Amino acid sequence: FTGHGCVNCREMEADVWSDPRVLKRLRNDYVILALYVDDKYKLPENEWIRSSYDDKLKKTLGAKNADFQITKFGVNAQPFYVLMDSKGNVLTQPTAYDLNVDHFIKFLNDGVKNFKDGKTLFNINRK
Repeated sequence: FTGHGCVNCREMEADVWSDPRVLKRLRNDYVILALYVDDKYKLPENEWIRSSYDDKLKKTLGAKNADFQITKFGVNAQPFYVLMDSKGNVLTQPTAYDLNVDHFIKFLNDGVKNFKDGKTLFNINRK
């Protein structure tokens, strides 16, 4: 989860993601999806949702993404990184802003190992 106006997100990308060891793992082992919580794109009415968190109607892409982060992970802070498989299984404890490259590499390595071992924390579709 990220934001267009998220300074910490840009710092993570510049200082951590740019490390060759991180880039190699991101390119070879992961499909990256960036969910912007501050995107002002107005959704078509058939894509609006009523939040189970605050019972408010979410009409923009950013509001819908932020609601997804809050309802599934109990967090509303960016950056917030979640490693999942294609079935919505969370592979390791999500992580947030941390400029320590070695910590992020461990996070990525743990995700790959748990994926290969079939280990998951929970499924986002059942939470």
